Amino acid sequence: MHIGGVVLPESACARGRKLLWRPRLSLHTSSNSGTLPLWRAQLSVSSSSRVVTHDIPVKVIPRKLWKDLQEPTVPDADVSIYLPVLKTMKSIVEKMKNISNHLIIEANLNGELNLKIETELVCVTTHFKDLENPPLASENASQDRNSEQMAEVHIDIRKLLQFLAGQQVNPTKATCNIVKNKIVHFDLLHEDVSLQYFIPALS
Repeated sequence: MHIGGVVLPESACARGRKLLWRPRLSLHTSSNSGTLPLWRAQLSVSSSSRVVTHDIPVKVIPRKLWKDLQEPTVPDADVSIYLPVLKTMKSIVEKMKNISNHLIIEANLNGELNLKIETELVCVTTHFKDLENPPLASENASQDRNSEQMAEVHIDIRKLLQFLAGQQVNPTKATCNIVKNKIVHFDLLHEDVSLQYFIPALS
């Protein structure tokens, strides 16, 4: 569903659930800006309800400019891997941010993902094992890549934290695609919506 340049899924209003998100766009047409109010109604055990509203500032993109907004072209990933629980990642990255502003993400085709920070005084690594790799990605990459060989990308930890802090709904699948030393591409799938997030490598 397109609303003034903002794309929203029909499933954004989760019918039949105790937790509801209802989007409505309020526009200031003179400046092509506005707010996107999202309200959440949650029923308690006693059947009473509580409503929380978030007003998100947005800039409306005129229809005539939509054609100029193209999805970035990304090279084939060296490694693709499904992410662990995003809340767990967020908690870890928040602690790492207190030590360094830079983070190394590395993964392989053997279901292993590492989050690593390195400074002159300390090296800290969090290991995730027994994760899954997307079948098609594993088949394509495994033809010329050792399954235990790590692909890594060095990124700004603050940008990763912005991505993790912005996730309010647990996706059905969360994929991390690493193009070695170039970019990390996150693809979150929730019902009929795909959210993609790109973080370039630090030079």
